[in-house]
This record gives sequence, structure tokens and C-alpha cells, in this order.
Amino acid sequence: MAATFRSVVLGQHEIAAIVFAFQFGLYEDVRPAFRACHQLVEFVGNEYECDVSFHTAFAPDAAPEGGYTLFRASYYNLRPRQRDARFPLHVAIAEGCVQLTKRMLRCRPDLASRDAIILAFMKNRLEIVELLLDEREKVPELHQGDDIARTNTTTAERDLRHPSNFLSEMLVRADTRGVDLLQHFGPRPTDFGTVSKMLAIARATLENATLALNVFPWLTYPRLLDYVAARGFVPLVQSLHERGLECSTDAMNAAAAHGHLDVVRFLHLHRREGCTTNAMDMAAALGHVEVVQFLHVNRTEGCTSYALDCATRNGHLDVVRFLVENRAEGASPNILNDAAGNGHLDVVQYLHTLGSFGCTVAAVDDAAKNGHLEVVTFLLTNRSEGCSRDVVVRNALKSGHLRTAEYLLSLGYPLPTSVFVTGKKNLRKPEMVGVVQLLLAHGVPCDQHWIVQASAVNNVPLVRFLHAHTDPSAHPYAISVAIRGKAWDVAALSCGAVDVVSRMLQRQPELRHDNLLDLAVPNHNTDALQYLLTAGIGKPRACLVKIAGRRRHWTASKLVLPYCMDASNHLDNVLFLLKLYEESADRARTLELIKPALACHARKASQTVEFASSVAARATTLLQTDGVVDGALALVISHLCATDTDVTTARLTSLVDLVVDDELQTQLHRLPEIAVLVFEFQFGVCGDVRQALRACDALVEYDRSSYVSFPTVIAPHAAWEGSTRSFGAPGYWLCNCQRGARHVPIYEGFARLAKRLVLHSLATEGAMVVFALLENRCAVVKFEMEQRTNVSGLRRGVHTQKRTSLHANHAEGAILCALLHPCHR
Repeated sequence: MAATFRSVVLGQHEIAAIVFAFQFGLYEDVRPAFRACHQLVEFVGNEYECDVSFHTAFAPDAAPEGGYTLFRASYYNLRPRQRDARFPLHVAIAEGCVQLTKRMLRCRPDLASRDAIILAFMKNRLEIVELLLDEREKVPELHQGDDIARTNTTTAERDLRHPSNFLSEMLVRADTRGVDLLQHFGPRPTDFGTVSKMLAIARATLENATLALNVFPWLTYPRLLDYVAARGFVPLVQSLHERGLECSTDAMNAAAAHGHLDVVRFLHLHRREGCTTNAMDMAAALGHVEVVQFLHVNRTEGCTSYALDCATRNGHLDVVRFLVENRAEGASPNILNDAAGNGHLDVVQYLHTLGSFGCTVAAVDDAAKNGHLEVVTFLLTNRSEGCSRDVVVRNALKSGHLRTAEYLLSLGYPLPTSVFVTGKKNLRKPEMVGVVQLLLAHGVPCDQHWIVQASAVNNVPLVRFLHAHTDPSAHPYAISVAIRGKAWDVAALSCGAVDVVSRMLQRQPELRHDNLLDLAVPNHNTDALQYLLTAGIGKPRACLVKIAGRRRHWTASKLVLPYCMDASNHLDNVLFLLKLYEESADRARTLELIKPALACHARKASQTVEFASSVAARATTLLQTDGVVDGALALVISHLCATDTDVTTARLTSLVDLVVDDELQTQLHRLPEIAVLVFEFQFGVCGDVRQALRACDALVEYDRSSYVSFPTVIAPHAAWEGSTRSFGAPGYWLCNCQRGARHVPIYEGFARLAKRLVLHSLATEGAMVVFALLENRCAVVKFEMEQRTNVSGLRRGVHTQKRTSLHANHAEGAILCALLHPCHR
């Protein structure tokens, strides 16, 4: 291989780096990332929505962490309400692409900002944080930025901005590396509001919280000691106490609630704020028996009945026993119901043995509804309250607790005649198939709502079972009340359950909704989209019209396009593709999509459709090279001129205007069909009409409602029927009070000249049509009637046309008269 400048000089990275340092543009290795951001991403509102292929196109060598297709501007520290040029760099940082980030900084330092460093902190990309901090000497832009979390915002508003939360991301780490880098970064006290500081301390480890409070004195905020006590950080509580920070009763209350006995003991010994009854109440509710015991022995605030209620409800037997034996606050009536409903068998047994705690039928009812079979068995065996006989089995089945329902049925409790299962959590349970089988086995009719509900939560096994056992006649109604008022397969599509959709649509073709394609595309569900297209469901062309040229739907567009093509009608395919191109808001992107298909079908269509002879050579050349669109346009224009008599000037000229090649465009404008139509709609008159009008103006005198002229000059190449030199205005259906000789060619039978006058809008009243009919100039009448929609003057003067049928001298004229006036038929 021959040596080149690129291979020899630029192949040496040291030399290439020096050369590129003085060049403006993108490096080869970062170009795919910028191309992906340009071609596959749309900015809508405050969000960047991308195509499913974006991650692979952006960083082909990196494994994307997720298949998400939506980037919220605030989550990526980007400007709101406008597309931010820094998007590629910020995505590289967020995705952890260290080398790509470094290369972007080299060739596009203008994208760098302080916000990029904050984003690296937000996404916990500490390796990139180190890189950016080290690069600040070479890239001064990293010291600058929009400071999105600070600009024009109050402290409360800053607390709601995502960038301010990067402090908590660093303090929650298991090491102190994040805090060390924060210190190197140098955050400003005004960067964070009180809520951000509180969140950071609430999530911090002891080591990070201690270090951060030492290196960032501004991190202190009111009631800091209360929050540190809640975290159980005894050394830090002691340190803050020694610094003289204040606290409230919330400090001991929170420490007790979280079971931090050492903190409770420290505060009890060294502080005077004390606590409230909330301390023991919450410690009991959360099962911290040692804290309850300490407070009982050392404090006087005591507790309320809430302590025993919550300890019983939450199943903390040791706390329940201590409170029963040592406190006198008692509990609420029928507290045993709560213990049973939550399945705490040991607490139920303990309270039962005391004999002083009662319950109601709700104990068994709630235990059965929640599937606590052992509690149900104990209560029905050892207590007399029983349960709600008619609903207990129903409640168990509604919640999907098959074993509990079977036990109750074995005791003779009745099976409900119908069950309406509710709740997504219950419907997702695998046991629901067994529940339905049990109901059907006992003769309970299958409810049409079951299949709708199962589809909504994507319980595929249950849907398959119900599909085989549900009356097909009930399906349309069930689907009509499904998710979003659509069919159940729509709900399944949203979950990607293509196999379920396939089974349902094979069995019930009437569910093949045309809008399913439109539902699959916004969700970027390529599997569902591919299935629908393969199954022939939906209208691919209508779908493609909506998404062609859209950057976020590039993959979907490529999937849909082949299904828009007719295997036999290549010309129709070309017409569709050109219309797609013509109406697209992004023609360049649409052309990239359709170009291969357009070239293929245009070449095939050219085998049966002939080019106009004057454009054939140039159009064929373009069609075989890079000018596919121009060649296809020439083919379509040639076809329309040759076959479509109804084609309008506007349509032809709009197609010609799409042609880019100057030579071909000039040739198309010279086509007789286009040239004539174009000239006819230009201001002015053509040469043949100009001579007639000039003769009427220069050689005709108007004298008292009559005209005197020299006919041979008006139409020198026509054979005049007579030598008339005088034309009375009434005889030629002209106005007596004004000059005008436009009806003379009609009277003399000059059909071509009359038609040209019509096209030049010289037909200023409907009388011109009537006059032609009276003179039996049927060719002119036909043409005038065809042009009535285009020439408004031909539709006026209706009052003069009422006599037309009386003057028609032969059959053809009578027919034309009837067509002209349907009311006279």
C-alpha cells in the first residue's frame, strides 16, 4: 500500500495532536456521537427524545446502561426550553464514556462548562470528575457555565433543581473519595439550599458527614443536630454538641424512633431538651424494645395507647409483652383484629392467652383476605367469633389466596357465585390461574372482565387460560372496556407481550385495529411493531406519513417503509415516496430514508412508463446516479403530462420546482404541456391572442352599439364565413354601453382563438357560454363548460342563460344546454 501524508504524518499520534490542535472541527472518533445527537434526537419541551438506536450509534464500543429513549434536560444539567449544544458532551459524561469525554473536550472545548463537572458529580462518574478537574488548566471554559442550579432562583427554587442533589450523591458513598473531589472542585455556599443540605445529611455515612462538616463549614443549618441524632451518629452528635449547636425534643424523639439507644442515652445525660411521648410511642411501633425499656426506666414522659396499638399491629411480640406487663396505657378495642389481619400469629396467640383482648369477625375476614392461613386456622379453632360466612371465601379468592380459600371451602363455607378480582398486585400473582380454575370447576361462570384485567397487568399465563375458556362473543365487550378504552391487546402491546397478542389476533381477526401501529411507534416497541407489520395489521403508509423524517422514529420508519411498497405497482410506489418527500418537514432526513427504495422502484417503473423525449437522456442519467429524486420527478411529470388530462398547473409546477438539477428543470419547463399551462396563467397574453386583441383595439370602431372592423386582420389564417364588416352588439351578446369584441371569434367559429381567450380570463360573463351555444359552436361550449371551475367569469350572467334551451338548434346543442342548466332538463 502506497504511503500517504495521512498514513505517515497523521498516523503518528503526537504529530497529529499538534496538527489537530490548530484545526476547527470534530475528530474522527467523536463524529459518530455528534452525528447520533443530530440525526436521532429531537428536542420537545424540556426533553430530548431519541430513537432506539441512539445509544449504539452514540458510543458503538460502549455498553449502554439502559434502553431509555428520553433525556430530561434538568437530569443532564442542560438549559431548559431550548436545545443545548452541550447535549453530546453531557450524554458522554452521564454514560461514563471517559475517553469519549476527553476527546470531545479536545476538539470542542466550547462545549465545556462548570455544569459538566456538576453533572459528573450528579451521575457519580468520579473518574470523569477527576478528568474534568485536571483539565481545568487547559480548558478554562470548565470554570465557567450557566450555573443552572443558581441563576435567577431563590433558595427554595434551588432546592428543587436536580443539580443541587449531587452533594447527597457524594455523601452517600461508602468511601470519602467524593467528598475529597468536592473539596477540589470548590463548591460555593450559595450552590445549595437548606433542603439540599438536609437531604445530604439524611443520606450520608458517618465518615462522609463528619468530613464534609469539617471541610465545608457552610454545610451547617438550623436543627442540624436533630437530623444527625436521627441518623444515630454518636460521635458527630457529641462533636456538634461540643460546638454548641442547638437541638429540640425532635432529636431524642427521632433517635428513639430509629432505635439509636446510644444517642438517646447521650442526649438524656448531656442535653436538657428531653423528649415527648412520641419517643416511646415510635420506639414501640418500630420494635425497639431496649429503647422502650430505657425510656420507661429513665424518662417520665411515658407513652400513649398508640404504643401498644402499633406494636401489636406490627407484630413486635417482645414490645407487646413489655408494655402489657409494665405500662397501664392499654390499647384500643379489638386490637387483636389488626394483629390477625397482618398475620402475626405469635401476637394473636399471646393476646388470646391473656383473655382480656377481644376481636370481631373482622379478624378472620382480614386474615383470609391477606392469605394468612395459619392465623385463620388458629382463630376458627380456638375462638368463637367466627367470620363473615358469605364473603370470607370471596375475599380470599379476590386476593389470589387459593390455599386459604380451599381450607375455608373444606369447612363448609360457601363459594361465591361470582368473583370480581381487583388490584394489579393481586392480578399479577401466579396463583390467579388456580383461582380461576377453582371457580370454573365449581360452576362459576367466567366473567368477561377477567380477561380485560389480566391483560392490563400482562399476566400472560392467566390470559392464555382465560382465552381458551372465555366465550368469544364476550371478547368485543371485554376489550371495549380495557386499558384506555382500547382492546386488551393494546395493554399487552404496551408491556411488550407480543406472544399474547399473536395468539389473540390469530383467534379473533376482528381485533386487528388499524391504530395499533400508531400505539407501538411512540413506545419505541420495535418487537411489537415488527409483529404487527408482519401480520398485516394497520396502515403502514398512514403510519409512515406521520413519522417519516422524525429523528426519534428513525428505526420505526425503516421498519415500516418496506411494508408501504406495492410489489407490482412501481409507479404508485414512486408517487407515494415523492409525496412523502415533498410534504416532509425534514427533506434531507426523509431522502436518506427513502432513497434506496425510490431508486429501485423508479428504475422499475421507467421500464413501463416513458420519459418525455426531451428529458429522457438527462433523467435516465440522474436516475442511474445520485439524482434519484430528480429522475423520479421527471418520470412522474412525463407520466402526468401524457395521461392525466385533469392535472393542474399548480401540481405540475410544484413538482418541477422540486427538481434540483438545473439542466433537467429547464428541460421540464420547456415541455409543451407545462409551457402552455404556465404561460396561460401568467399575467399578459400569448402572441396569437395578442394579434386578435390588437386588431380589435386598432381597427375596430365602436359607434352606437355596433362595431366596424377588418376581419382578416383579427384572424388572418382563418376562413371567414362571410365578409361582415359591421357587428351589432346585441347580436353578438355584447353590452351596449361598453366596447368589447371578445365574442366575434365564437360567432365566426374560430374555436382555437375562442378557447385561448377563455384561458386568458377574457370570458367576463356567462353570456359567452350562452352565445357559443346559440351559434351552435359546440366545441367551444364543451371547452367553456370544462373551464367553468377555473374561470370565474364563465359562471356569471346566469340570468341570460334562461333562454338558452329555446335557441338550441340541434341535438348536441340541446344536450349541452341541459348540462349547462340541470334545472331545465
